[in-house]
Amino acid sequence: MSNETEATPVLKNFFDRSIEEQQDFLQQTWCNECMEMDLGMKNPQEFEAGDRAWIEGECVKCGTKIITELVYEDDEV
Repeated sequence: MSNETEATPVLKNFFDRSIEEQQDFLQQTWCNECMEMDLGMKNPQEFEAGDRAWIEGECVKCGTKIITELVYEDDEV
């Protein structure tokens, strides 16, 4: 029996976002390997599954995979 509560991630086009949003998301990061914030992200891919959305990429400093969870305020959706 499959678990229907877990949605399959759908790849979104990160570059459909405004340049300002792209720059914010690419700069405002956290790397668990470097244990530092705002090092930057390269090679971003945006995903959505159910009511979750996130951007995966690589830390600019060490190349480790990093994930930025997207949280929308009620008035942003």
